[in-house]
Amino acid sequence: MQRLSGLEPRRNSLRITAESDLSKQLLAICEALEIEKEYIHKRQSWENLVETHFNVMRRMSQVHFEQVTSWQGAKLAHERFVTDYDAQPHWAHRKRDDNRLSPAEVLGEVSGKLRTPEQLHRMISAMRYLRRLDRFGYVHFRRWKLYGEEALARHPAVIWLHGDALTVEYEETPLAQYTVRYQPDKKHFKTIPQARRFETPYRSPQGLLWELDETMWQLAKQLPDYAPRRRHKKIAALQLPLLFEE
Repeated sequence: MQRLSGLEPRRNSLRITAESDLSKQLLAICEALEIEKEYIHKRQSWENLVETHFNVMRRMSQVHFEQVTSWQGAKLAHERFVTDYDAQPHWAHRKRDDNRLSPAEVLGEVSGKLRTPEQLHRMISAMRYLRRLDRFGYVHFRRWKLYGEEALARHPAVIWLHGDALTVEYEETPLAQYTVRYQPDKKHFKTIPQARRFETPYRSPQGLLWELDETMWQLAKQLPDYAPRRRHKKIAALQLPLLFEE
């Protein structure tokens, strides 16, 4: 989290292996952070040496951590190691023609986007789903209709699900937030007891003719379960004779 809180390169890349459930969540996080995804070819583990790189960093920082006696000292030792690692010359850059020998010098011109710790925590710990608002400003999610913003009808929206908190967003602007209660399967929603709309610049300036209370306008509406399809019996065709015998 400490490393991600600064400027992250827009052209950063990340190598992953398979399309598991975990990697699908990772792809959603990478997309939110604008990180390119690259795949390791089968039986080509040398294409990703990040674990070896982390082990080298661990051994280099070990001498500093052996001298600390408190958690605060450990954090200071880690911060010092990160600063030294980024600023000191690296052997891998010794043959560069531009005389940039440290990671900070090599990546110094890379443009990035500032992320706050709160934004990173939400992106990493939450589940992200893409939906489209219907003509009334609702998104359909797990057999529920959740209101986002009527003025953004037909626009794409993002649903963030973190524990019992569900947020509907449009272009990183929260539109509404819901508190959900799960069914025993821990996936589908049983009830949505709380709903909250946010003031956004996307709301219609005209406003409503009158304020709608919860009895007249529900922000969260449960949809009926799918009805099982009825199987139609096949009727055998009977071909009549072309000419009738007298």
